[in-house]
Amino acid sequence: MESIYQQALGQEFYRLHPEMQKKYGLTSEQNIMVLGQGRMTEIRGTNPLLRPFLHLGAMDHFVFGERGKDVPFTLENYAYQTEEGEEVVSWVRRFFFPYSIRGFDAAMRYDQNKHKIVDELGKSGSFHMDIDLHVTPEGGLYMESKQMNFKGKCHIPGLKSSVYEHYDEEEEAFRVHVHVEHPILGTMMMYEGLVHTEFLPMTFNNIPERGILE
Repeated sequence: MESIYQQALGQEFYRLHPEMQKKYGLTSEQNIMVLGQGRMTEIRGTNPLLRPFLHLGAMDHFVFGERGKDVPFTLENYAYQTEEGEEVVSWVRRFFFPYSIRGFDAAMRYDQNKHKIVDELGKSGSFHMDIDLHVTPEGGLYMESKQMNFKGKCHIPGLKSSVYEHYDEEEEAFRVHVHVEHPILGTMMMYEGLVHTEFLPMTFNNIPERGILE
């Protein structure tokens, strides 16, 4: 079975660093999960006056208002199939601030008609983004989206996101940089850091609903 990222990248997938291939080659047939632990060097963005409004999104593990430096971080990836047999990979991110734990969750699938990865954000999966994938010369992966919509209907203009990830051989860990911006509001959220990752055996019963933790 090919992972959703293999399907989206085609032969370009094999230009990824071997550790990147291992992580992004995750499928439901393997019966393993990805567990990443590390620290985000900095989380910044969004005018402080607007941050209180982001707490509404925090309940859905979509956005949050906290910002800081050297923030402990965990990531869990689960690959599973829906009842319709569609392959899905979930991204369960947790940020450990001094007085709160915030989530930034998503479930990704490959859209055969669009030939793109579709990212369904939050526990509810109400916000959708079409993701373009590019392999960088050093074997990293650059993912970008230039639009977002609500439940596939209402488009949210101007919002752009990018994710860059590569494997640092010296640190034996993944380096990640995430940037969400708006042409008028500027940087909405940016975080970057180093994540040490292990691959753990599991069974279907270990997978949370939609692959997303409550």
